[in-house]
Amino acid sequence: MESPHPQGHGSPRDLEEPHLHLIESFVRLADTLGVPRSLAQIYGLVFVSAEPVSAQDCVDFLRVSRSSAGQGLKTLKEVGAIQSDFQLGARRETFRVEPDLGKLIHGILEGRLLPAFDDFFSRLDTIEKSAASRNETFVIERIKKLRRWSSKVHEARFLFSG
Repeated sequence: MESPHPQGHGSPRDLEEPHLHLIESFVRLADTLGVPRSLAQIYGLVFVSAEPVSAQDCVDFLRVSRSSAGQGLKTLKEVGAIQSDFQLGARRETFRVEPDLGKLIHGILEGRLLPAFDDFFSRLDTIEKSAASRNETFVIERIKKLRRWSSKVHEARFLFSG
């Protein structure tokens, strides 16, 4: 298999500056969002690669563990950031970037963020009932403010739905 680097370079230190800066930009964004750095590095490598990338390519180029590479690729595939690239006779699975950023954002929202928010907001009913039975008006007022955010979160769902 060819190297995953667009120019066919053989090691991470051979990646050209624009590719390294792009991978670094994904890492900085991930840091800001609280996403693991290794996940951003893996996505960045797949993103800058003209050829499909395997878990072993991630290990070789990024110096991450095999399990981290495999889990990272699995997670990225689940949220729609990358897709499997079928190659007849290939022994290992390889991946290409999903070029539609909207699909990535939609996958992250639907697969991760919105279910977490749905769970959070569904718990508010129980908490509000408990606070009402204790006449805790301060907590009830705070919950009302949170409920306003619930509608904003659901607006995001429709904004990014394909």
